[in-house]
Amino acid sequence: MFPPQYACWFPTEDDESSQSDSTGHSCSPDLDFQVPLAPDDQYNSYSSNSTNSGFSTPGSSIVGSITCITNTHSDIDIVKELKLNTPESLYRLFEAQELEAAVSPQQRWSLRCPDCKEWCQTSISSSIPLWAAGQFKSLSNHRGSKKCAQTVMKKQKQTVGGNVLDGPISRSCSITSDQRDPSNIQSLSLDNHACAGIAIDWPDDLRPFLMMFPWESYHDGPNALPFTVDITHPTEPRARSKHCLLSTTFEDSCNECTIVHKHISRLVEIARDPKAHTNYKYLGLAHIQDIAKMYAAQVKHLKLQACNDSRKYMTALTQLDDYNRLLMAISENDIPRLQQIIKIALDNGASIREVVNKLEDAMEGAYRPRGCGSSDIDIATLVFRLGGRQLLFALNHKLGIPSIRTLRARSTFTSIAPTLGPIRDEQLDENIQSIILNTRQGVIPLRGVSLMIDELALEERVIYFGKYNKIGGLCWKHANVIDPVLHTYDSAVRIAHKIHKQEVHLGKEVTVIGVACFGEDELYPVLAAPTCKTEDAADMEGILARAIERWNATGAATRVGPVWSFATDGDATRRAAGHRLFLKKPLSPDSPLYATLTDMPGLNTFTGDNEVTLDFDFKHIFKRICTLIRSPAGITLNNGRIINAMMLSRYLLWLPAYDEASVTKVLHPDDPQDVPRAIELMQAIIAFSKLKHASIDDSFSTNIDIRADLMAIKLLGHILESILLPFIDVNLSLTEQVQYLSSYSHLSFAMFHSHRRGFMPYQLYYDTHTMAKNIMFCIKKQQVLDPHEKFFIGDCGDDRLELHFGRTRMIGGHNSGCSYSQVLDRLGAAKDIDGVFKRHPDLDPGHRRLKMGMRLENVDHINREMWKGDLVSGRCDLPSAWQTGRDMALAILIQSQLNPISFSFVSLFADPAIDMLRPFGMNKYLGISEDDPEDVSLKNPPAPPRILQPHPTLPDTEILHADSNDEADEPMLTFEEALAAQADFDLPHSVTQSITAQSAQSDPSAPPIPEGPGIRPEDYLLFKGRWIHKQTICRLVINKDFVSKSCNRLERVRAGYTKVNKRVDMSAGRITDGNLFLVGDTFLTLVRSGQTVSVGVIRSTLLTVNNISSSSVNIAIMKAARTSVKVVGQLLTIIPTNPSESVDSLPTLPHFLWNGGYVKSRSVIQGTSDSTERIVLISASGALVEPINPEPVFIRGEEDINTDEFVEVKGGQTTWKIAQDALQAGCELLWAKFVDTKVPLKSLVSVTPIDVKTFPYKLPDGTPAVLCSEGTNLLTASDGERLTTCTLCPAKVTDMRSHIGLHILRALRNTPGNVLTDMVEPVGECYPCGFCGRSGRPECAITIKVPANGAPSWETKCMYQHAFRYGYADAGSKHKPCRNVPLKCELCHPILPPEPGRTVRRTPLVAVDAVWRYNLPEHIVKEHEVYSVPGLKSTGIPLPAGVLKAMRLSDLEEIAAQISAEHKQPVASDGSEKENAIGTSSKGKRRALQPASSLPSKRVRTVMKPLQMAPTTLVV
Repeated sequence: MFPPQYACWFPTEDDESSQSDSTGHSCSPDLDFQVPLAPDDQYNSYSSNSTNSGFSTPGSSIVGSITCITNTHSDIDIVKELKLNTPESLYRLFEAQELEAAVSPQQRWSLRCPDCKEWCQTSISSSIPLWAAGQFKSLSNHRGSKKCAQTVMKKQKQTVGGNVLDGPISRSCSITSDQRDPSNIQSLSLDNHACAGIAIDWPDDLRPFLMMFPWESYHDGPNALPFTVDITHPTEPRARSKHCLLSTTFEDSCNECTIVHKHISRLVEIARDPKAHTNYKYLGLAHIQDIAKMYAAQVKHLKLQACNDSRKYMTALTQLDDYNRLLMAISENDIPRLQQIIKIALDNGASIREVVNKLEDAMEGAYRPRGCGSSDIDIATLVFRLGGRQLLFALNHKLGIPSIRTLRARSTFTSIAPTLGPIRDEQLDENIQSIILNTRQGVIPLRGVSLMIDELALEERVIYFGKYNKIGGLCWKHANVIDPVLHTYDSAVRIAHKIHKQEVHLGKEVTVIGVACFGEDELYPVLAAPTCKTEDAADMEGILARAIERWNATGAATRVGPVWSFATDGDATRRAAGHRLFLKKPLSPDSPLYATLTDMPGLNTFTGDNEVTLDFDFKHIFKRICTLIRSPAGITLNNGRIINAMMLSRYLLWLPAYDEASVTKVLHPDDPQDVPRAIELMQAIIAFSKLKHASIDDSFSTNIDIRADLMAIKLLGHILESILLPFIDVNLSLTEQVQYLSSYSHLSFAMFHSHRRGFMPYQLYYDTHTMAKNIMFCIKKQQVLDPHEKFFIGDCGDDRLELHFGRTRMIGGHNSGCSYSQVLDRLGAAKDIDGVFKRHPDLDPGHRRLKMGMRLENVDHINREMWKGDLVSGRCDLPSAWQTGRDMALAILIQSQLNPISFSFVSLFADPAIDMLRPFGMNKYLGISEDDPEDVSLKNPPAPPRILQPHPTLPDTEILHADSNDEADEPMLTFEEALAAQADFDLPHSVTQSITAQSAQSDPSAPPIPEGPGIRPEDYLLFKGRWIHKQTICRLVINKDFVSKSCNRLERVRAGYTKVNKRVDMSAGRITDGNLFLVGDTFLTLVRSGQTVSVGVIRSTLLTVNNISSSSVNIAIMKAARTSVKVVGQLLTIIPTNPSESVDSLPTLPHFLWNGGYVKSRSVIQGTSDSTERIVLISASGALVEPINPEPVFIRGEEDINTDEFVEVKGGQTTWKIAQDALQAGCELLWAKFVDTKVPLKSLVSVTPIDVKTFPYKLPDGTPAVLCSEGTNLLTASDGERLTTCTLCPAKVTDMRSHIGLHILRALRNTPGNVLTDMVEPVGECYPCGFCGRSGRPECAITIKVPANGAPSWETKCMYQHAFRYGYADAGSKHKPCRNVPLKCELCHPILPPEPGRTVRRTPLVAVDAVWRYNLPEHIVKEHEVYSVPGLKSTGIPLPAGVLKAMRLSDLEEIAAQISAEHKQPVASDGSEKENAIGTSSKGKRRALQPASSLPSKRVRTVMKPLQMAPTTLVV
């Protein structure tokens, strides 16, 4: 605020806009003449104490009444409140009735300003009383405005009237006091003195006051000075305030004049140092003169500058023209090495015109710049290593990049020493020295080292290495049996013969060992040895031990760093070798690692020498886990719930980002080895497990099966998250990574301890925990080596070796098929390319299949540069993080349905023999022994070694041409002819002419040794007077049958390659279709336990149609008689309800409720005497399956059950039930279908549960609830395996066919009495079955296939069938004389004569109806009436000799059947006795089945009649 009397010093916006500089000076900001406020007593004249009740101001438009205030404040300081001018202070004045208020015509409150006495209108409605301080804000703003101040000044001027100071100020040199109004002077008191103003104290160091005073501001208008000047005495000027009081009491000047000296001081400051922006009206005459002089000097300077600028402009135009020429030259021509030309020219100080001239010379080829930078060398190296010498040559001439000669002079290419024979120390030493030690110069801190081993595809052929004068490409294991030096042609022949005899093999793959340092990205290959894939664990153990030994022997351990780990993939041989080598002794108590690692319960602390540990690649583990999930068997979780791809395909559709196509692609990819697809599946399962599902949250949900599936998937999501996030979440710290890995270790341990192979294969479990163990060891080793260094867990595993292989495959257009020499060259090239990409990461295209993130990310794999979390090893407390991870796992497992015994970690790990790698103790490591079950997570096993066919050397004869009538083949050359034809192409033309000329002069068998530029005589062998290159000999002699491998990796690793998606049918129908049977549905099937046949309630986990997995199948198709549908499921545990004890209540049939569990059997741990529980899996044909739809019930709502038996439901309050009569009806229905389909009784699945109360299902009193009586009786008679009780007599026999044959033979010969015992049932009257002796049963029909070579094969559905050796049974023996075997009737199925010009007739091998030998006479009598049968029919056409031979009984048969002489078979009387006579065979001698002779075709067609037998035909 400022006093109203100084309002003229602060002009309004209108005044400022109207003030233009009439003198033409620049308009600068106004001079600030504001002075401090006047004393508080000067405000008294402006404060309003008026109590006027209305507006009487003329022209006022406000009409209203004054607001009455009742409570007044008598002690309020009005002056102070006005000075504060805040809404609060004004409100207090209003309450003290010191402010006036009225209502305006607009019905708004108006307040009267105490300064200008004008009404200030507010926006407050008059209906609202004035009761708050905020309502006075508009008045507060008004009092601080310029408008209010100007109004006060105008009213004061009107009040003073004739005051001289308020009138126009004269421009005269003298201003005296007699100009004032006389009346005012007379009004002064006689005691006062006249005010004489103040003397102007002008500094002496300034120019005179009159020259420095701003006379432009000396006027009466706005922005005028607030005082007048008296210059009557120029040397003693005085000043008087324009508001002078004209009198003073004791002093020479009044109060108003006293403050003028402040304005004078301000003028002195301006005069002493005027600012550059000061307006000219505030400057004195002296300042104006200085400005004029400055402008005059500036004009002179600008005139001179204009002359200089004109010359500069002309020069700039000339340079601009040169630049235009440069741009035109660059835009219109492709100038090689443009940057190099310009750089060299500028470094030499050339002008733009000279640069343009150089460019023109370069375009014409007259000038080529010399020298190249490091970037040019890198680009040239990249071109040479990727595209080869020819591409580098072309780009050198076109783009001017360095040539091959420059590369060889400026850089060093990586060269790997080949393994020519067995693996030796010299090869490893040479590679370590040249590739690692020679390249790591300078002071480099020690780092931990990881050795990695893997294989790379190799073409199976021999290569000649001229540098060593040896051949390579033979497997290192057996290469010691040959001499790799080709001394003569015979040397190559001997090697070829050894390869043919499998004494030595061509390398199928090349074993590569690489070295990588923790904290670095580079990989150094130190070994590349061809392998035939026949190495065992001992061989691989020797390789690994040799590599570590040579690393230490060469001094690399002290110059680079010690070996911490040896990484590999999931290869079984390397796993066994690594286990023997790196888990052979416990960690020493003297080790610096001991205190920390032994404080982590459950961590296996066994290591190898120098504390080296085994490691497995985490990306391979991700792929194998996903392969396990995708497999038909799936993964067993919780208390036994199986989750597989078919179930996930139903639930992943709940995710917003997935539809059916994307779910199929992620669950059934074309390539299961695709890492991004594997990670995408894991992330999808994790995302699904984190969704909020009402079925899980609602314990009363009636979706019992869905709830159980969701709980299992949620647990699976936790397991996958704990192993995946440490490698892909870049925000995790090292401590958090250890916590997740610890959580995974404990979760998987608990699951594996409960379900074993059902949860995860032994090999995969071993690999995952070995990987986690190695990470813990390496972190601790890094803390010991340098705790301030970061540790990136992505450096573990063999991922860097896989990336190196990716570079290797990229060379040559991703053609993985290459020879051994090409592999060595490409491995070295990949090392050079990695160096270039390391220096230029923007050039790296990455690897799609090894990418860790999603496919839309622009990174190939997550690396340490991308990681944001804290990775400093010294900040990670391993025991604490391990404990936290265990607590995380316990929090998850407590919510699961797993048995608490499996996650009692404290008690389990209290046993020192139990740890993560030995879950069952007894020093038993699972997954190492060759007897362990196959790992289903490992796909695409390598193909077996290819056996070469023999190729004997042909003699030197003429070329044989094939007959012109056959297909024309190209003439085949002998080895000698092929070598001779190739010889002339192996040598340069000049050398060939020289050799030929010299050979003609002397002995042609001893030509001179080849010589010439680039010719190495030791590379050639003499063959029949010609020098042949050794590589040509290798190609034509050793590699004669070479066949290139497929470039498609999937075709190379799979025999009969079929896409994975083709093995899965995801289009079987919609799940909303009521006629579909889905994976996860419940069904009934027959199951036997001991000698009891019952029905089992099973939850389906897998459906296959024609061996193709399917998510659903039509029920009608599944239950068809000849269905190809197979259903696999888990046998469920169901609890019966207790019978009602009330006497009045009616008896009710019991129901069975699912308690959330599964029937378990005993599974022995291999290599130990202990066993664990295993959930029973049942596989049944779709024809023997009966789907059921149980009824959901509330557990607490059932009064006739014991709720303690339902603990496995785990928090759920619902389950389902099924009635006993429904189970019994299903059992009877299934048995009827079982009999109709003629399934052997032994095909029923046998179940031996741990708890006999769980199956067969029993009532509360222990009696079987559901029982198949007929099936149980049959099992009882057959002792549960093959039926051994004769159907015709009570005898127990082992060979049912032979025993029943004796019964049939005696019945045919009408022999009275019994051979063995009393007959229970007579032999069938018509065509008795050879296995059961009964007649008329459809299941006893039998068919036979008789191949041209080999024994016939038969098939029947008889329940009493059993396998037998057809040749021995047909011949008979002393111990088993019965020859009753199924035969092919030659009368029904004659052998047709061959076609003209052929010796045999080829007929399709089909199944035909068979006739038992003992039934053959009856068959001929009934079906072929035109023939005579000895002993049965004497009239008719004689039987062919083959038929008679088949019917003839041996003496042993008749003796064994105790047939009397009068009942023996009559001898034929057609003169063919000799042919038909069948002698007894000696013991152990096998007789071949002789084909019957052919009958005349016309006769056969006349009498042939089809054989009528049982309606069912069994096709072999």
